[in-house]
Amino acid sequence: MKLGRFLKSKTFGKHLLIAVVSLIIFVWLVFFGLKLYTHHGQALLVPDFTGLNKQEAAELADDKDLEIEIADSVFIDGRRKGTVVDQNPRPDFKVKKNRTIFLTINAFNQAKVPVPNTVGVSYRQAKVSLQSAGLKVGKLIYRPDPMKNYIIEQRINGSIIKPGTMVAKNSEIDLVLGKGYGSQYENVPDLIGLSSKEAFQTINDRFLNVGGVLYDESVLTYSDSLNARVYNQKPGEGRRIKLGSYVDIWLTVKENKFKTDSLHAE
Repeated sequence: MKLGRFLKSKTFGKHLLIAVVSLIIFVWLVFFGLKLYTHHGQALLVPDFTGLNKQEAAELADDKDLEIEIADSVFIDGRRKGTVVDQNPRPDFKVKKNRTIFLTINAFNQAKVPVPNTVGVSYRQAKVSLQSAGLKVGKLIYRPDPMKNYIIEQRINGSIIKPGTMVAKNSEIDLVLGKGYGSQYENVPDLIGLSSKEAFQTINDRFLNVGGVLYDESVLTYSDSLNARVYNQKPGEGRRIKLGSYVDIWLTVKENKFKTDSLHAE
């Protein structure tokens, strides 16, 4: 009975009111503190750092209350050296204050490597040798010779290049191969859904050349070009064409383009 009288007393009501008010104040302080900690409602738009050098990028980041970090470097011929070619997060992405933006810059100098000797070996062996040396297979040029798909000459920029010559890493080495006496035709492979790198390798492995490489409007950055996939090709899959012929490809980062029933250009 004493408990009943206490619950009805002014003292209990006073303590209950103090407890409720204290709880409300505590909850408000917690939410207010979290809001300050996370900068809720203060999202910033990431600026476009593409084309800026390191100092310019740092100044822009400082002006926008952001941080930058050089995460990687590549060498892209034709692009200004020492400038940003890609970034993560992308421009206009919403981030919090003091967020670090990771940048990829175009290197000042390309490393050099010696050209291996591919003359006299099969195309498959030549490809492995070039890739192991940090080089790429360029054009495949066919000429009359009884040894089909064996290397007769290796060239760069149209000139014969001797083994051991130092060239820029990732340079393309053109290979002159024999036609042989058998069939001089090859079936065009299915390239839909492949990345550019995969498509290039597949085309070369069929003793064909990469022709036009066209990106649609969805490919905006260097990173996009690496992630893009083939959604169209010409000639289409299964067509028989001469060894050394060219295959054109179209690429996109829009999955619906290469995951639906894409039509091959004829």
